[in-house]
Amino acid sequence: MFRFINKRIAVVVLILVIFMLLEVYTHTYVQIHSLSVVTEEEIHSFLDWQNPTGTYTFSKSGCRWFVGWIIRRPAPRFGYVYIFKIEQNGSLFALQKDLLILELTSTSTNTGNFFAHLDEIYYTGNYTNISIDYDFGEIGTYQISLSLYVRVYERTLLGLIPQEEITIPINVTIYYGP
Repeated sequence: MFRFINKRIAVVVLILVIFMLLEVYTHTYVQIHSLSVVTEEEIHSFLDWQNPTGTYTFSKSGCRWFVGWIIRRPAPRFGYVYIFKIEQNGSLFALQKDLLILELTSTSTNTGNFFAHLDEIYYTGNYTNISIDYDFGEIGTYQISLSLYVRVYERTLLGLIPQEEITIPINVTIYYGP
């Protein structure tokens, strides 16, 4: 009888150890930085002093996100995209939802003379700041279309579960020249 109980205890302990190892693995295989939920008033007070070029709001996977960008005449050759979480619906099993920045693609009316790529991504507690490096080859007016690809992840008790991939469109007209 004691052998049977010892085997059961060993199996239960083994299952718990395997579950704990899987839990640690699933929480560390993708590095997601958690954003806190902020109000739209806080976002506008932050962005208004920077005079954003454009904004975009989207809802996916039970969250609402606000995106603001600053892309101007290429004096410093950098554009900035700010992503804020403005609403989140959670449950007992879905603890939090956050974004992972995947890539940036760009097109322009002068395709041979313009390029853009992700430079740096800064994560803070309230927003994600994405720096975009861009360059123009010659003087002219550029109709720029940037597509920022992000993936929504849901943090659960079992780890991070990818939800869906989203494309954030950024359209800007810039005159480059004297």
